[in-house]
Amino acid sequence: MFGRDPNELGGLARAYAGAAKAYKNAETVLNRALDALAAAREGDCPSDITRTRQAAIEADRAAGIAWDEAEVARRAFWRQRAAEHEARVVAECVPMLVQLAAFQRFAGLPAIPPEHLLRHYLITPPSHIEPEGDVRIDPLPSPGLDRASDEITSPQSGWKMPTRKT
Repeated sequence: MFGRDPNELGGLARAYAGAAKAYKNAETVLNRALDALAAAREGDCPSDITRTRQAAIEADRAAGIAWDEAEVARRAFWRQRAAEHEARVVAECVPMLVQLAAFQRFAGLPAIPPEHLLRHYLITPPSHIEPEGDVRIDPLPSPGLDRASDEITSPQSGWKMPTRKT
């Protein structure tokens, strides 16, 4: 459409789907690592806590990278959609606005600048546009990353100090 590769949008949607799937997998690994960390904190062995905390930190880092990649792909898809629609507006609407100004001039009417003409139509509440396809409008929810933020980096993350058995 308008000089763009029609497969480009499909490729961006596929890139997003792959990135979203990779994030879901990384989040699953992260949740397992956080569960293991919680279990280690319930035990009495500090070395288990250190080992599982390091694994949770690594899983959190990997999930964060995967989420960022999904977000980059999601934004690229919508940026491409916006560019296509902008090109369509320029191709279809600008000539109509030029023609309208000419007709107003021919009729002896004062020319109304296009931005003033369109303002009335653009200030009305826009109707909700339901996107087609599988690319989300909003970023992926990330409960695993939120949980990791609470359980790994927070000093009050539910960890209890191991007690000495006497």
